[in-house]
Amino acid sequence: MSNPAPSPASPESTVPPPVGAPAAGAAGADAPAEVAGNASLGEDLLSTGSFLRALWLGPRAWGRWWRALVREIDHRGILDQVEQDANFSFNFCFMIVVAGGIATIGLLLNSPAVIIGAMLISPLMGPIVGSGMAIATLDFDLARKSLRTLALGTAAAVAFTSLIVLLSPVKELTPELLARTRPNLFDLVVAILSGAAGGYALIRGRGGAIVGVAIATALMPPLATIGYGLVTERWPVARGALLLFFTNMAAISLSVAAVAEWYGFGRGGLRKRFARQAAISFLVLVPLGIPLFISLKAIAFESFAQIRIRNVLEAGAASLPAGQLGAVEVLFIDGKPPRVRAMVLSAEPESDLAARLKDEIEGHLRQPVDLQLTQLRTSEKVSPQVLALGLGESAPGLANSIADSLRSAFPLPLAAFDADSAQRRATLVPEAQAGIDLAAWRAMESDLGKRHPEWQIRVLPPPQALPPIYFEHASKDLDGAAEARMATILWAAQRWNIDRVEVVGHASSDRGGSRRLAGVRAERVAEALRAGGLEVTSVARYPLPNQLAAERELGEAAFRAVSVLLPVVADKSRKE
Repeated sequence: MSNPAPSPASPESTVPPPVGAPAAGAAGADAPAEVAGNASLGEDLLSTGSFLRALWLGPRAWGRWWRALVREIDHRGILDQVEQDANFSFNFCFMIVVAGGIATIGLLLNSPAVIIGAMLISPLMGPIVGSGMAIATLDFDLARKSLRTLALGTAAAVAFTSLIVLLSPVKELTPELLARTRPNLFDLVVAILSGAAGGYALIRGRGGAIVGVAIATALMPPLATIGYGLVTERWPVARGALLLFFTNMAAISLSVAAVAEWYGFGRGGLRKRFARQAAISFLVLVPLGIPLFISLKAIAFESFAQIRIRNVLEAGAASLPAGQLGAVEVLFIDGKPPRVRAMVLSAEPESDLAARLKDEIEGHLRQPVDLQLTQLRTSEKVSPQVLALGLGESAPGLANSIADSLRSAFPLPLAAFDADSAQRRATLVPEAQAGIDLAAWRAMESDLGKRHPEWQIRVLPPPQALPPIYFEHASKDLDGAAEARMATILWAAQRWNIDRVEVVGHASSDRGGSRRLAGVRAERVAEALRAGGLEVTSVARYPLPNQLAAERELGEAAFRAVSVLLPVVADKSRKE
C-alpha cells in the first residue's frame, strides 16, 4: 500500500510534511496573525503567478511560494492514480503486446510512421512513473508492484515481438532497427528531460504531455529490437537495444522521483530528500553514462574524421592538374583503422599520391587508416574516354546531315563527338550527369542504335563506379538482374578500354553470411566476366571493417553483393 496523503503543512514550517505525516501546527482560532499573513502571502504569490516577484522579494518569499505551490497538489489523488497505473492487468498486457507487434512490424518495414504508432499506445509509462514515485516516497509496496509490472510487461513484449520476427519472411536488419542498437549520452539526456516532463505532466494534471514523452523516449521500439536480436542471434543488436531500453527506463524513473520530491511527495526535509535522490541517481546513472559517453565519443570522432578525410582528399585532388575528387566511402569499426575508398580524376595521375594522402590523413586523425585510392586519367577539356580513343574536340559543323542529326538527337550535353560518315560510325562522349548510371548510358546507346540502324554508334559513359552484383539471402547463384548488371559492366569496360578488373565478394552479417560464401560469390562473378573477355582477380572480404555500423546505415542487402573495382590507374591508350 502507498502512504496516505499528506495534510496541509504549517505555514511556519520550512518544508511541507512528509507523505503520511500528520498535520502539525494547523492554524486555529488562536493561531498567530503572522502565520496567517505568511500563508496569505505565499498563496498570493502563487495565485498571481508571480514567480519573478518571489525571486525579487528574496529567500523567505521563495520558501513561501514553494510551500503554497506544494499545498495545492492533490498528493493522495495522484498517488492513487499512480498505483492504479502500476498494476499488472489484462488491459496492460494486451496493450503492451499490441504495441510490441506494431513496433516490430514498423522496424522490419523501416517505417517511422508505424513505429510512432507503437510509441503512442505503449503503456510502459505507468509502471515506470510508479517506480519513480516509489523512490520519492520510499514506498516499497509501490516499488515492488511497479517492478513486477515492468518485468512481466517487458517479458510479454519481447516474447511477442520475437514470435513476429520468427514468423516473418522479412528479417532484414533495417536502418530503423540499427538506430536502436547504438545508444549514446544524448539518449540519456533526452530520457532525463522526458522523465522530468512526464512527472510534471502527471503531478500538474497536464497528461497530454505524456504522449510527447512516450514518443521522445521510445520505450517500445528498443524492446522490439531486443526480440529481433534474440531470434536472429545478433547479439550486438540485442545488447545495444537492451542498453537503450534500460537507459530510458532508469532515467525516466529517476527524473520522475526528482520532480515528485520537489512537489512534496518525499519524506524528511527538502535537503535530505534531494541528497538521497542525488545519491541514488549517481549510483544508477554514472555506470550507465560510461558506455554511453564512449559511444558518443566514437560518433563524434567519426563525424570529425569524415570531414577531415574528405578535406585531405579534396586538397590532394586539387593539387593535380585538372584534378577532381570522385566518389568517397569511409567506414569505421571499433579497434580497427578507418576504411577509406576514393576515386581521383586528373590529367596526370601521381604514383605516390595514395601514400602522401594516407600520411596526411593519419596525421590529422592520429591513427592508422586503410586507404585505397583509385586514379583515372582525364583532361580539363576532354573526358578520359576521349583520350583513350584519341578523339579531339568536335569540329564546328559536320558534312553529313545524318551525323548532325545524331549529335542533336542526344538528349544531354556532350563533351566530345566524332563521326566517320564513310564508315558510318559515331562516338558520343557525354558530360557527367548526376543520377545517371551506366545502365542508363547503355540504354541511350541502344536507343540511338535502334533509331539509326545503319550506323555503328557508341556512347562513352563518364567515369564512375561499376555497379555491384547483388545476391539473394544466403544465395550464390546469379539471377537475371545480376546477369544484366554484368552485361553493363562488360559494356562499360569495353567503352573505357579496360581489360582487367578486381571482384570482391561480400556477405551480410546474419546467419547466412560467411567468408566462404563471399568467396564463392566473387568467383561466380569472376567466371562470368572472364567469359566476357576481361582479366579478373577475385578475393573474399568478410566481415568488412565496421560492417555492422555500415549495415545500420545501408541495410543488410547492400552487403549481399560482389563489388567490381576498376584498376588503380587507368592509363591505356589503345585503339579498337
